[in-house]
Amino acid sequence: MGEPVYDYERIERSPEFQELVRKRRSFVLPATIFFLAYYMGFILLTGYAEDFMASSVYEGLTVGYCLALTQFVMVFVLGIMYLRRADRDYDPLAQKVVDMAEGGEPGRFERETAATQAEVPR
Repeated sequence: MGEPVYDYERIERSPEFQELVRKRRSFVLPATIFFLAYYMGFILLTGYAEDFMASSVYEGLTVGYCLALTQFVMVFVLGIMYLRRADRDYDPLAQKVVDMAEGGEPGRFERETAATQAEVPR
């Protein structure tokens, strides 16, 4: 038995796949922008606010070190947030798309294909 053949264009047009892409993008894009802005702020402070970054917080621990350590915390927090959303939102949607692509919902893709082909002028 050979590899199954999937109509990736039809899968991509499905409402479930579109919802999955939209939901993931609504988290990933803002999280990425936030992290990059936070990191760029750290770099700018390091370069232009040397006195502030060298300020002692506690016995040799400076503001610069504290802000640098928060980068690790930020990655950890954003990773945990993404994993929770993936478990709650993205994985069930992805499973729906896979099930439909493998024929889990009988006739769904066939009906969509027939409707799509009926709309396309020949």
